[in-house]
Amino acid sequence: MRVAMMLYAGFQLLEVCGPMDVFHEANRLWGGAFYEQHLVGPSPGPVLCSNGTAVLTTECLFEVLTPFDIVVVPGSPVVGSGLEHPELVDWLGRAGRHARKLASVSNGAFLLARAGLADHRWLTTHWRDAQRLAAEHPLAHVVTHTSYLKDRNLYSSGGVDAGIHLALALVKEDLGDDIVGSIAKALSKPRLKS
Repeated sequence: MRVAMMLYAGFQLLEVCGPMDVFHEANRLWGGAFYEQHLVGPSPGPVLCSNGTAVLTTECLFEVLTPFDIVVVPGSPVVGSGLEHPELVDWLGRAGRHARKLASVSNGAFLLARAGLADHRWLTTHWRDAQRLAAEHPLAHVVTHTSYLKDRNLYSSGGVDAGIHLALALVKEDLGDDIVGSIAKALSKPRLKS
């Protein structure tokens, strides 16, 4: 299953790494590459995330020839005007309609909404961005009382940790409860004794 992890200037690294670790662990437990992950950005080369780390793309938006099964859009600590990231929004508007599953982590929901992919759909985002998302995109039905939400093939989550839960929900649909339970156990850290 081809998974696109979308990269753009200022994205939140944890909102990419968390779901990627879930998919990686699913592959390990499956015993093969069930999820083929791609880091897709607006151009070849490094993309700076919000903490200044440069992450290399594996594919460029304009060179992608094969559709993705899952498209994951992370959020950013700062979401500005609707003029930001036009190449990504245009690409999502075209390619997102062919993906089996679309997922946003936190305020990555703004990019899906700007691409017209959240019209007449229910989605969630980080609580601090929900009112603005609803105001800017009145055709989207925004809720904040849930960690993650599914409306047909649109998945959304409220924040960094909820992005991991969202990825677990995607894996559960594909590979079942047993593998998801094993992934959750493998990714949880033992608590330090005080």
